[in-house]
Amino acid sequence: MAGVIAHRLRVANGVDIKPKRVNFIGIQQSHGIACKGYRQASLRTGYEQVIAHRTSDLFALTAKKPGKVISVTPEGMQVQYDDGQIQGIELGRRYGNAAGLIVPHQVNPAVRVGQVFRPGELLCYNEGFFERDVLNPRGVVWKAGITVKTVFMEATVTLEDSSAISKEVAELLSTKTTKMRTIVVNFDQEIHKVRKTGERVGAEDILCVIEDAVTAGNRLFDEESLDTLRVLSAQTPQAKTKGQIERIDVFYHGDLEDMSDSLRKLAAASDVAMIRRSRAAGKRGYNGSVDEAFRVEGNPLQPDTAAIQFYVTTDVAAGVGDKGVFGNQLKTVFGAVMERDLRTESGLKVDAVFGAKSVADRIVSSPEVIATTNTLLDVIAAKAVALYNS
Repeated sequence: MAGVIAHRLRVANGVDIKPKRVNFIGIQQSHGIACKGYRQASLRTGYEQVIAHRTSDLFALTAKKPGKVISVTPEGMQVQYDDGQIQGIELGRRYGNAAGLIVPHQVNPAVRVGQVFRPGELLCYNEGFFERDVLNPRGVVWKAGITVKTVFMEATVTLEDSSAISKEVAELLSTKTTKMRTIVVNFDQEIHKVRKTGERVGAEDILCVIEDAVTAGNRLFDEESLDTLRVLSAQTPQAKTKGQIERIDVFYHGDLEDMSDSLRKLAAASDVAMIRRSRAAGKRGYNGSVDEAFRVEGNPLQPDTAAIQFYVTTDVAAGVGDKGVFGNQLKTVFGAVMERDLRTESGLKVDAVFGAKSVADRIVSSPEVIATTNTLLDVIAAKAVALYNS
């Protein structure tokens, strides 16, 4: 049995001394996703501290020159270097898009207003992939994955490099995904009962009620009458996913003055939020005004129409069919989530089952090194704590 690091892939990570495995690093890392249980590894190569210096500001950013922080807000920060250059950095919730999958990222500042920094010092970092280094609190370290008790043995669930994980591991490997629900409306339509950011919705919950121009102008519908519109799916679009509404953006092709009162109010609020986010990051303020180049599901946004975009974010636990990595390079597909606890003869709980043949076929030795070293570190830590408490 061994304590092996496990990761989760979007199709998650590492380095090995075998050349054919080194060639996989770029492919593997490009499909890695952040999970709830990720922590900095006990056994490291040293490169975990380097990654933050060699990536984009979506993941981590370090200063290339000496300077000073001039502003920090929840949406962005600006720094001024000693040579006069000003750089803006977008903070808070940011959304990545890969092959149609929207992945939410949380970028946090690592400095405060007025702080002077030197080259190489950390300015911001993505909490999904990095955390403060216990050995160097001024920097961050890459979160390599989770350490789980793994048994190497052949079983039905380990055929073709498959594996089994416990319910606890499935929860630790849960990740956040965002679904964007886009609703196209005409300028003359009224929008009622719009869900607010921060609200939690179910798949069948209604995001808003759309009232056509014929009735909107005459005010024929009161609150009770509007409830009857729920039977008309086109007038009461549903969330179609479960989660929390994190953002509402409105993009419109035309002038605000041509909109109905309720739609104009919603678009104006969206414009304020967009301008605030862009200016906080030191960019030129922009709003939701677009032209035919803006497309919704491949179709151009027509004049005098608006696209209301609801960002709904939810937690998704790892399950059967998801991909992951054991050690640094052993890709696998989870073939089962164990319903019952699997324990060794000594009573230790097993978190995962992986094939010993799957390790041997890759011609790598790092899984055994990681496993034995982490197990020894656990024993040493327990003895150190006992000695301290005695």
